Amino acid sequence: MASLHQFLTFIFSSIYIINGSCSSNSTPLSFSCGNGLEFRYPFWQRSHNTHTYGYPSLGISCINNTPIIQLDKHLYHVKRFNNSEKTLVVSFYELNDTICPMASHGVEMNASSRFLTYSNEVKMIHFFYNCTVYPSGVEPIKCLQIGAKHAYVFLEGSLPEVDLKGYCESFVTIPVMNKSVDGSLATSFGEAMNEGFELKWSPNHDCRLCEAGGGFCEFDDNNIQKFSCSCGQGRRYANCRNQGPVTNEFKIGLLSVGLVFGCLSIGGMVLSILKKRKNSVYKKGFNPLPNDGR
Repeated sequence: MASLHQFLTFIFSSIYIINGSCSSNSTPLSFSCGNGLEFRYPFWQRSHNTHTYGYPSLGISCINNTPIIQLDKHLYHVKRFNNSEKTLVVSFYELNDTICPMASHGVEMNASSRFLTYSNEVKMIHFFYNCTVYPSGVEPIKCLQIGAKHAYVFLEGSLPEVDLKGYCESFVTIPVMNKSVDGSLATSFGEAMNEGFELKWSPNHDCRLCEAGGGFCEFDDNNIQKFSCSCGQGRRYANCRNQGPVTNEFKIGLLSVGLVFGCLSIGGMVLSILKKRKNSVYKKGFNPLPNDGR
């Protein structure tokens, strides 16, 4: 039969585990990939932990000491960010400061990019590769020319009248910074692509209410529709100011702690009864030493 000490050790260990799961990480931690950038909320570091503080689209992976963000299915290098202005600048991960890069894909902003939009500092440029038509007065990209097939780049709103899509093997549209498109794009597009483009983040209505009350938005990485507002010490509400309904995570925590204390009370009563019975049996079976008549 387990001793009272063993039983109490088990109960208090359970309380510690439950309490830790409900109250740990009440404040999001900052982190770095080792390149000098120090990330903090609403950024979060991708790991095996699927419950995260921060915005779903601002998950950061550290690859070779480089902070990487994922938009749609593609990876981008985070070059810098500004928490006060809520902006970040990213570039194609595969560029590696190439002088004459080729954009292999466009930038898709879809459901996986929630809370992210292009900033006002961004313009779109259009690439056409391996073209067999030569628009009059348009400078080709010489470093991407393959034999008689030319490549062209155009700023948004300045496409030629001829429909290049019917004469080129591929075409792609990417964002760049406004300040990077001065001069001839045919010779400066590489610098523009390496400079990257700026994104702006903004929370949705529920998350904005949460932060206004001093809380941190928390999402499930496997289900970005699952939202809760972390108010510290394991408390999760619709928002911290008006609280609102308690979320399931906090209800489960309260229920678990209540069950543990209930078990502790019942267990204590049971052990007390068993101890009394043991003492009673001991007294009935005790034979004192015979009296020698003295």
